[in-house]
Amino acid sequence: MALTITQQDNTIILEGSLNTATINNFTTHFGFIINAFKSVTLNIDKVTDMDACALQTLKTMYVNGVVNQQMFFVEGKRSEEIYEAFVYPQVA
Repeated sequence: MALTITQQDNTIILEGSLNTATINNFTTHFGFIINAFKSVTLNIDKVTDMDACALQTLKTMYVNGVVNQQMFFVEGKRSEEIYEAFVYPQVA
């Protein structure tokens, strides 16, 4: 399944698969949005599949966001899985 990206103000809603095939498009789209807002919420309620590549990319984006003071938050059913991967990233 493809990835559908919808934006409502500073909330990005993802629907579909977040994997190796779709992560580059998401990263590009996310980059434009994070530059427009001080903080962004990423809603992953409708994400059906997330692979290790996508999880690693989200972690890298999180570290870059902390360094550049561009915060994003993850909400949704699988957000705990993502937060566990984010635990104590090396930022400095």
